[in-house]
Amino acid sequence: MVNAIRRRRCFLLIAMLCACVAVQAQTVRCNVTLNTQKVQSTNRALFETLKTEISNFVNNRAWTNHTYQQFERIECNFIITLNEQQSESDFKGTLQVQAQRPVYGSIYNSPTINTIDNDFEFSYKENEILDFSENTHSSNLTSMLAYWVYIALGIDYDTFSANGGTEWFRKAERIAQNAQSEPKAGWSSSSGMNRRNRYWLAENILGNKYARERKAYYTYHRLGLDAMSEKPDEGRKQVMLALQEMQKLYQEKPDNALYFYAIFFDAKADEIVNIFSEATPAEKQAAYQLLSTINNTNDPKYKKLK
Repeated sequence: MVNAIRRRRCFLLIAMLCACVAVQAQTVRCNVTLNTQKVQSTNRALFETLKTEISNFVNNRAWTNHTYQQFERIECNFIITLNEQQSESDFKGTLQVQAQRPVYGSIYNSPTINTIDNDFEFSYKENEILDFSENTHSSNLTSMLAYWVYIALGIDYDTFSANGGTEWFRKAERIAQNAQSEPKAGWSSSSGMNRRNRYWLAENILGNKYARERKAYYTYHRLGLDAMSEKPDEGRKQVMLALQEMQKLYQEKPDNALYFYAIFFDAKADEIVNIFSEATPAEKQAAYQLLSTINNTNDPKYKKLK
């Protein structure tokens, strides 16, 4: 009897330790939303299992070899909208990816990415277990999910250390390379409009021409936002320096449609307006003149600074 109790205690201790390790290995805390209003299927149970499997795949996987405490896990949202069910197991829709990172000395979380993948096509059978390998492309669904997790991770790491996200961006690039024979849209260099696809995003991020943008992510967040709780004027100055880096990039490649370039401002436009709302009239005017030139897509928002 005593031995049985000891064995039970030992088993419980091992289970608790394994659970602790699993929690620390988890990298992201992702809220998955699945909108199926446009799909007329009567098999609603399939969508429940799909949502659960996607959530488990994203949240329970160790995407990095770094150890995270619960409060350190990267916050993100995957908002999936299914627009069409082509067969019992084939779907087309969109994936909106949102992520944020905490700002030092505050309770504020700064958005780092807010973009929509309009080529979210996949196959899924009810109760199918989602599997993934970085070295092969076997499932369009898991490849897309993993790709966007790595993009979000890479941007997050870039905001904390200069070029800190390279490792994760290279993983996303490898996923895109493995998927070049995939007939579904989003992976090939000729897919999509204005090069807004997964292939070109990975190429942009890792290309030398976009080194300025990665520098801007670091300057904007680590030297700018993280300093604002103690030195708001200095922090705002660093944010302006980051925007000037984006201006130089725009002058070299003047095209608002560039995917990586657009991702920066899609996430940051509202926040930038808030940052400069507390600036001097001269700073506001300088910020508006710069922003209205290099990101006229969001000009209606920037006009609040005039």
